[in-house]
Amino acid sequence: MVVTTSRKPSRLEKTIYILRIVFGELWRQTPGKAGLILLVFLIGVSIYAVATISSDFLVRWQSPDYWEDNPLVAPPCWVNSLGFKTSLPMPVPYDKPTSISVEGSDLILNYTTTYTLDADDSTQGLYVKVSAPLICLEGRNVTPVITVIIERPDGIVFKGWEFTPPLGNVTCGDILPTAKAEAGNFLLTNFVGLLMEKYNITVPESEVGGKEEYVKQVEGIIRSAMESELRNRYLIVSAVFVKPREPVSYRIDLDREALKNRKPDFDAMINRINEVMNNLTVLNISKFGITEVERERILNYLRQAQGNISRLEDPEVITLSEYFESIDGAITSLREPRKLIEVIYYNAEPDSIEEKMAEDMLFTIDGVSNDLYKLPGLIKSEAFFEPLKGRYTITVIVRYYGVGERIKTANVKAGIIVKGNCYGYIGTAAKGVDIGTVLLYGAPIALAMGVVVAVSQVLIGVIAGIISGYYGGWIDEVIQRIVDILTNIPFLPLMIIIGSVAQTVFTGEQKGLYIILLYMAILVVFGWAGLARTVRAMTLSIKEEPYIEAARALGASNTRIIFKHIFPQVMMYATAVLVFSVPDAILVEAALSVLGLRHGWPTWGSLLADARQEFNYGIWWWILPPGVMISLTSLTFVLLGLAIERIVEPRLRTM
Repeated sequence: MVVTTSRKPSRLEKTIYILRIVFGELWRQTPGKAGLILLVFLIGVSIYAVATISSDFLVRWQSPDYWEDNPLVAPPCWVNSLGFKTSLPMPVPYDKPTSISVEGSDLILNYTTTYTLDADDSTQGLYVKVSAPLICLEGRNVTPVITVIIERPDGIVFKGWEFTPPLGNVTCGDILPTAKAEAGNFLLTNFVGLLMEKYNITVPESEVGGKEEYVKQVEGIIRSAMESELRNRYLIVSAVFVKPREPVSYRIDLDREALKNRKPDFDAMINRINEVMNNLTVLNISKFGITEVERERILNYLRQAQGNISRLEDPEVITLSEYFESIDGAITSLREPRKLIEVIYYNAEPDSIEEKMAEDMLFTIDGVSNDLYKLPGLIKSEAFFEPLKGRYTITVIVRYYGVGERIKTANVKAGIIVKGNCYGYIGTAAKGVDIGTVLLYGAPIALAMGVVVAVSQVLIGVIAGIISGYYGGWIDEVIQRIVDILTNIPFLPLMIIIGSVAQTVFTGEQKGLYIILLYMAILVVFGWAGLARTVRAMTLSIKEEPYIEAARALGASNTRIIFKHIFPQVMMYATAVLVFSVPDAILVEAALSVLGLRHGWPTWGSLLADARQEFNYGIWWWILPPGVMISLTSLTFVLLGLAIERIVEPRLRTM
């Protein structure tokens, strides 16, 4: 007779069998099925994020330089399919030039691309960066000269930038620091001049008193207004994609508030002319061959000058053309008196009273005239622009002077980036932060925080509760008093205080890690007490069961009774608590970040905190995605918790 004995399953096999039963039960229930699907999704996203994250992302993700190729606060590009029309981004990296040529002794590398603007808004700018080597030839260092040429749909072809890379601490053949075409080195004045010429932006002489010199002065004011508008509203680099608005591209008017403030100056001019008139009246002019009729004629000129200046004192009524006519009339009226006073000055005896009076009058008239010449500057101008739709050709020319006879190519890389007004599938935040990237890399941080904190809380709570309930006595008393203390300390104020201190205590690149670990430790310390009290009550009930007494009678140790009979019965309840506890750490981190207690790592809470800091609550693509991810993670574990509750308590299955 052959006797067969069954092999005792290993611990691993037992574990796999138990997990199959648990997951099978979860899959049979609708909440469990939904929770498992979401959990697999979150775990998959986290694994992908950990596998693809760059080594410096955690440190540099808040730096504007890291996101310099991205537009600022741009919605996702799929909004265009909903009827919106935003300009698309265009990042074009070049490892090789589109053409290489030698002109004379110069090596020239060209990088050319095109961009079509068909939206009703402009872009956020054109951005060019070039990485080029330092060439050494016959004892001299040759750095390239980089020129950016733009051909616009309206026919304007202009040089937008011309610059050289910084030399840095490099040697022959090494790559120079990256050279960038930015707002600071854009040739704005030249570009505005081309716009004014192309679109015939001039001022009719009739608007400025019929004087060509005033026309030029006001056109200079309009030019300054155009430069200011392009600099402030379009940040210069977006100026490439706009044109003067039609039919009205500018507006000029008096700066009436400034004119009101100049009233004391006008009164002073009139009083100074009065002094000249008084001196002319008392001066013996007959000795200089000047008749009384001539004197009266000159006094009338001075009165006319006063009358023209008086008109300037009423800025609410005077028109722009009247303003220039009054200035020109006052200046013209002062010319004849000046000629007569010059006659007196040159014919008076040296050091005589007449010479001194004539000198003072000439000085006064010249001072008033100079003040009048400055008054056209009290014109304010506004410039208006609109997007210029069409096809743009952008060419980056990298020229090495004097090396073409010896060197025929160079390892130059160029990037031509047009920053549109949309980006990717989720959009960008301030500094150009790619929200999708932060959501991706925030997933493993959120899950790690939630799971580690929840597991730690549950393990401590279960162990403390079982020990307290099973052994009783002074051990029970000590544990329960600790539980009372922890449950009565106000948690949120304490977290805010500790978080504020941590902001100043921790420094360096690992500051974010230390602060997150501190938050997790505090959550663990304060999170196990409630579970320990519940497990203690369960343990007090279980240890009075007959099978526990039987185990003791058979000589079972306390450790065996705890792990063999008590621990398995409380573990299912503890598992449900664990699942419900996972979102707590994620929500606390997000809440503290929003309150300003930042740690510096890319988490979903940090995105919400940035939105709060920038007061951009209306930017939906900045607020909703991190909020949805936090809610989705919480929902995942709530669904799993509901399913586990139904497994632990069968009566819930019929409810």
